[in-house]
Amino acid sequence: MNHPKMPFKLILGLILTPFSLLYGCLAAVRRLLYRHRILQSSVSPIPAIDIGNLAVGGTGKTPHTQYVIELLKDTFHVAVLSRGYGRASKGYQSVKQCDNSQINSQTFGDEPFMTHLHFPDIPLAVDGNRTEGARNLLDENPDTEVLVLDDAYQHLGFQPTFHVLLTEYDRPYRPDLPMPAGKLREFPYAARYADAVIVTKVPKDASIDESAWKHKLQIKPHQQLFFTQLRYEQPNPVTRAAQKIDPQSVRNIVVLTGIAHPKPLLKHLEQSFHIIKHYDFPDHHPFTKKEIQNIYNQHFDNIGEECILFTTEKDWMRLQASNIRNIVSLLPVFVMSVNIEFLTENQRDKFNQILIDHVRGKETESFTNC
Repeated sequence: MNHPKMPFKLILGLILTPFSLLYGCLAAVRRLLYRHRILQSSVSPIPAIDIGNLAVGGTGKTPHTQYVIELLKDTFHVAVLSRGYGRASKGYQSVKQCDNSQINSQTFGDEPFMTHLHFPDIPLAVDGNRTEGARNLLDENPDTEVLVLDDAYQHLGFQPTFHVLLTEYDRPYRPDLPMPAGKLREFPYAARYADAVIVTKVPKDASIDESAWKHKLQIKPHQQLFFTQLRYEQPNPVTRAAQKIDPQSVRNIVVLTGIAHPKPLLKHLEQSFHIIKHYDFPDHHPFTKKEIQNIYNQHFDNIGEECILFTTEKDWMRLQASNIRNIVSLLPVFVMSVNIEFLTENQRDKFNQILIDHVRGKETESFTNC
């Protein structure tokens, strides 16, 4: 029996592997230059917790970032700094400097905008240059006691004081290769610089052997290993058309996603609904009027058809863009919000205490370079 796809994937992998090795070596040399202070980096003057990863997208950074903010915000003055991937704006942008009409996914990116909506009183800014971003954010908010950074593990010009590294259960960083043959931004050895490693998106029915995972990921003595699962909230009707519908009375649904790995969401929805169509777009995809109009024409232009549209909270941030807002308002849109939970209370309590102790133990310093 012939398997034409297998030889093709094997040949493609062999072709791409030299490029992956070159990419990984360049990333390793860059990290080495920073560690030996040949390239200059800035040390955070206050506790700064980074939630990052080695893989390209899809590990669950945003819900973990929001978990850390929720954990710390009632005890410390927290500020949040992100790159703002996918935004239309340039340079440094902060919520404090913008009026309400400017606070959207176009200015801040879908994930930071979503975080702001969850925590409107928390200072938040975006900047591709983490050093300049941190300096400006702290100048604006001098009472800040801890910075939470989203996806800064490879931004070596700025040194957070604590690294939380995420890796997906179905796609761990070992064994894998850097891009383009693999999914990593660096060689797996770069994980050794993390303070805590979290295996994310653990299936509900999975049996976890912690010792086996420590061996698999080569966890170092100074590192702590944790496991988290996704917890989907009840569907939230976000358009007027959706507010007239009880989702429990509907069987057929359409799913619209522009995220890296929609499989967990689809698996969750399939427990209660029949998915008649999944519109699967790339991560951070800016939806066009033509695309949304097509979805409307295909599924919602028939009054007699019982069907609703599900999307993610992250995608909903981009579905509110001014160029598509009118057509989106006609759709019965339900948003699936997601949070994370640790596999055990002991793990949750241990992780929480580690972060709180770190913030309390790190004395405020001046903004210095090294």
